[in-house]
Amino acid sequence: MTRPIVYDATHLVSLGRAAGAAGIGRIDLAFARHFAAHPRLSCAAHYGARGPHVLAPSRLARIVADVAPAAPDASAEWARLRSWLLGAERAPSVTAPAPRDALGQFLWRTPLRLANDAPHAPPPNSLYLNIGQHACEFPLLFRWLERRPDMRAVFFVHDLLPLDRPEFFRRGYEALFRRRIDTILRHADALLAMSEIVAERLERETARKGARIPIHVEPAPSTQGESADASDEQLARCDYFVLVSTLEPRKNHLMLLNVWRALAAGPQPVPKLVLVGGRGWENEQIVDMLNRCEAIRPHVRWTSDLPAAALRRLLANANALLMPSFAEGYGLPVVEALALGTPAIVSDIPVFREIAQERALFLSPLDGLGWKRAVTDFCAAASPHRLAAIGAAQSFSAPDWTRYFERIESFLDSL
Repeated sequence: MTRPIVYDATHLVSLGRAAGAAGIGRIDLAFARHFAAHPRLSCAAHYGARGPHVLAPSRLARIVADVAPAAPDASAEWARLRSWLLGAERAPSVTAPAPRDALGQFLWRTPLRLANDAPHAPPPNSLYLNIGQHACEFPLLFRWLERRPDMRAVFFVHDLLPLDRPEFFRRGYEALFRRRIDTILRHADALLAMSEIVAERLERETARKGARIPIHVEPAPSTQGESADASDEQLARCDYFVLVSTLEPRKNHLMLLNVWRALAAGPQPVPKLVLVGGRGWENEQIVDMLNRCEAIRPHVRWTSDLPAAALRRLLANANALLMPSFAEGYGLPVVEALALGTPAIVSDIPVFREIAQERALFLSPLDGLGWKRAVTDFCAAASPHRLAAIGAAQSFSAPDWTRYFERIESFLDSL
């Protein structure tokens, strides 16, 4: 049955332009962009205490345009970063664009949160699609689904790591996330996931509750868009590595920073390390080391404001992507690097084995000396390990959005 789609835009409205800073937001944006122009879209929705507020399809298109405006291929931050990578003593003095202020965000969100366009309720026999799992810890916001047995609800579950590895999250987040998952499983007629690892974990969770909910697994493609040519001959001659991730304990930044401190103490030239990502949480030690460790300061740069085209270029010309995470539900940067033909050195964890198609170099996230040896090895242009990694990356079968949504829609049609 082909049901009209009701797309939940609450997550995008709540985060605004910050939505694209993390993987969940980037996937939500990709879905919203796809369905905003889709003939099956009946309306968008925003949470309300008595039921969702209905947003006309044109509003969803405007939300996507405002949350992810067309960005230039370059920015002030990219100019400074590229200059630093090329060895300039001082980056160009250019002022970066200021982020939207709190008042501006409030004025933008409020009309969307109050709007309730005709027909003022999701149409009969429609399919409710929730990708951002935003505020699912509040069951009251979803009780309206119990009054709509004609509808089908589909939720995207990105991972269950707060339940399995609570030590990597804020205090109290495990209980909050438990409420979130309980709400999702109470109302979901189907679930979407990006990896078999997450799907298997979801199956155990649904079995624990005595439920049987169909789960569709579809590996997500790169969210960095397409570029005919991301090459940069000058950057390609530089030795540098990239880690794309929010600064948080689970991502294992401290291990890499200590690797760079050890490299700085050695006799060989030190490659550069670029950290790309937002600040995250419980990262005081990471930030202190970035700010106060004189040994690594000339060699490590942290940025969080790069246009998609700049990030593509940064990844495409790097010696390798580094992802030493302790745990992940997917790992979009791994897919994005390999899709560009850039080698990836990643943690030897099951989900990376799955999504990298065995085309990466796998190391224990605890093996600091192993990561140091790998970084040193990948600085040698003729290194057999580096050449093998380049060949492996170039043979990576990258997922693409056309086939991705064809399969997603086929699954939705089965409900």
